[in-house]
Amino acid sequence: MKVTMISVMMPAAENIRGTSALPYHLLACRDKSIEVILYSYNLNRLSKEQIDSVAKELNIKICLLPVPWWYIFFLRFLSPFRILLNYPIGNYISLSSSQLDTIINDNPDAIWIYGEELSRVSRQLKDFRRVHTLPDCESLYYYRMLGKRFAIRNRIRFWRSAFMYPKYLNMEKQFDTSSNIHYHLVGEADVDFLKEICPGIQAHFLRHPHYQVANPAKVISFSSPKIKVLFAGQYNLYMQQDADMLIDCLMKSKDLSELKEHYVYTFLGKGWDNHVERLNNAGYETHHIKFAPDYIEEICKHDIQITPICIGTGTKGKVLDAIANGLLVIGTWYALENIAVKHLESCIEYGEAKECIKFLKDIPARRNYYESIALNGRKSILERHNQKLISECLFRFMKE
Repeated sequence: MKVTMISVMMPAAENIRGTSALPYHLLACRDKSIEVILYSYNLNRLSKEQIDSVAKELNIKICLLPVPWWYIFFLRFLSPFRILLNYPIGNYISLSSSQLDTIINDNPDAIWIYGEELSRVSRQLKDFRRVHTLPDCESLYYYRMLGKRFAIRNRIRFWRSAFMYPKYLNMEKQFDTSSNIHYHLVGEADVDFLKEICPGIQAHFLRHPHYQVANPAKVISFSSPKIKVLFAGQYNLYMQQDADMLIDCLMKSKDLSELKEHYVYTFLGKGWDNHVERLNNAGYETHHIKFAPDYIEEICKHDIQITPICIGTGTKGKVLDAIANGLLVIGTWYALENIAVKHLESCIEYGEAKECIKFLKDIPARRNYYESIALNGRKSILERHNQKLISECLFRFMKE
């Protein structure tokens, strides 16, 4: 089978300035008989050396598409005027007649579009079988944002969400619902929301593939004398509210000695400086790593990952990485959304910060029980988020 892929991003083994890892791993695990030509706008700005390396690693041909001059000009000089547009600015991108002729004359068996805003490009190729990987429903993201008090407390954030929500809604309502196009998303709620917006659309939820797994695999046995707890990811909008509440609980817990005696806490990512200082001053053993050259190697040094995410859509890659590599993940509903795990079987899900503290106090007394949960989590991810199986499902849509 011959597939032509058109993408806003250049695929990469890790996310580089965008969601570039998902297409990379789906391509890497495809059947070797599938020939792929990739046309990319390279909005994540990979260098020529990086692009050449990706082409070799994935055994694909890559053609760069020039980013339209008006797109660059608009973002550089007229960005505030985006509020006047009916759709997100990326949705106005389309192929030139010469680009279109090149693709059509190549006569591919299927077209794979990557990036929600390229729906105009998809319509230009309406005579072909198509798969459009979004991978998230952006209108759902802004809908959720507008429903969160902490998110709308900031005026700039509120107005951005208020302006962007109808733009993505307008775009998604216009998605092609023909029988020869399938939409691929990595969020179950994203699919449901999209089907409400655009009745008749063939939208499918495929679990997000896990990425790198350490070899040899991490031995799941909590460290002694202190269990190693990790907070992974930047301290930003997605974690701010719930992380603040959790740190406050750590500071104000009635019996701090248990939490200090049995744990060492590491924060991996930027922005955690104030929380690290507060915990250290309160007597906690706390470390801060702003960047890890080998992310998987670093997380495997820890036993538990706490992920206090309070907003988002789709699937959280850092949570997948942690569970797939044998860490016990303690996370909020948003952190664990769309991941094939169950509370107290293969993960720990908490609603309020005090529940998380309760589990932290219980773990040292029942190490074997919680280690078994981590073991079940890794098994579930390796089976149900398997890269090859998900890649096969995706490319199967291109044959239908």
